[in-house]
Amino acid sequence: MCKFSFGAVNDVQHSSLPRRGGLGLLVLFAAAFLTITTETLPMGLLPQMSKGLGTSESQVGLLVAVYAFVIMVVTLPLASWTARWPRRRLFLGIMAAFAVSNLLMALAPSFPVAIVGRLVAALVHGVLWSMMAAYATRMVTPERAGRAVATVYAGNSAALSLGVPLGTAMGNELGWRSAFVALAVAAAVITALAPALLPQAPGARSSDSSVAKAFRIPGVLAIALATTLIMLGHFTLYTYVAPYLAHAGVTEQAVSPVLFAFGVAGIAGVWCAGLLVDRRPRGALLGAVGIMVLALAGLAAFGSFTPATIALTVVWGLAYAALPTFLQSAALKAAGTAQAAASALFIIGFNLGIGGGSLVGGQILDNLGAPALPAVAAVLAALAWLLVLGARTSAFPRRPHSRSVVGAGFTPEAVPAHATTEPRPEASVQS
Repeated sequence: MCKFSFGAVNDVQHSSLPRRGGLGLLVLFAAAFLTITTETLPMGLLPQMSKGLGTSESQVGLLVAVYAFVIMVVTLPLASWTARWPRRRLFLGIMAAFAVSNLLMALAPSFPVAIVGRLVAALVHGVLWSMMAAYATRMVTPERAGRAVATVYAGNSAALSLGVPLGTAMGNELGWRSAFVALAVAAAVITALAPALLPQAPGARSSDSSVAKAFRIPGVLAIALATTLIMLGHFTLYTYVAPYLAHAGVTEQAVSPVLFAFGVAGIAGVWCAGLLVDRRPRGALLGAVGIMVLALAGLAAFGSFTPATIALTVVWGLAYAALPTFLQSAALKAAGTAQAAASALFIIGFNLGIGGGSLVGGQILDNLGAPALPAVAAVLAALAWLLVLGARTSAFPRRPHSRSVVGAGFTPEAVPAHATTEPRPEASVQS
């Protein structure tokens, strides 16, 4: 049985560490924004990167797939290994690694060098996300812990709604390498400012959590499978959204505005999910997945009509953005006291979907062409909908669990699924 240890949030909430409040949280917010933008930016720059690296767009898509698979494999053991390291020192090392990674990407003369650059960031990506929640709570009083974590993880939503579109726009205007130069500079600036703005903090006390134990918890495996199918469907198309939009008649310069609209719709989706996740989680989840299926099917049917493609892409963004909230909330509620183990499975399922979707989409793009991407994505999402429909006891019950994991100011949408493996006791999610 494989066990990993994670610092418990509850261990650090009442620390007497010096508190630097908003500025420290802003540094963590910036780090969240930077890391998620780094992970997903190639999706908006596939055509340009393909030309610059002298390879196919499906090969460039591997930069996303490899990144996700590395996170999936190394996060749990590395998070356990570094659990007792001083937090600020660990943070500085991770930010320095992101600066090096993005600089390697900007200077990469070939695809193999680009892969190496991505590996540098992927190795430390999950470690950062596994420690940020607990670190954020050390900067505020205990009653504000939930708001602190929500503030930090809002960087994820900002990256998807602003970071990728802005990076895509910069890549279109100044060349794709300029976007990675900007990320490298941003990482260096964060590294330089962090010592003055972040408090010193020892590693958290650890608590054992068996990943294998999660398989025996009713409902958790079904949630992980549903998550994998949804992510497979989403990233089968989203990884190659730039060539798909080009096929649909969207110009290269217009891709960035379309992705921006996708992100803005996603913010609305997150807001809607926050309103519904405690009231009607099952019905809202079925509705969101159903809307995503219909949007993807519409793209498959009307993909040659540019206005319809743009409108359906926005609807797709609205529906998809709500799903991590419902899925992560369901996993935490089903897990009971084994939230760390359930979160581990959830992270694995999430990143398996990201990496698998990138690989599946690449094969479809090479062998069937861009028009086939949304059809396959719709089928995968439809399978997830059927799984949610059938898992109505422990995984996605008709009646909500009596214990809520959503508190005022701290909702699961603020914490992306691939972000944290730390258990979150009830006290840490109420503000």
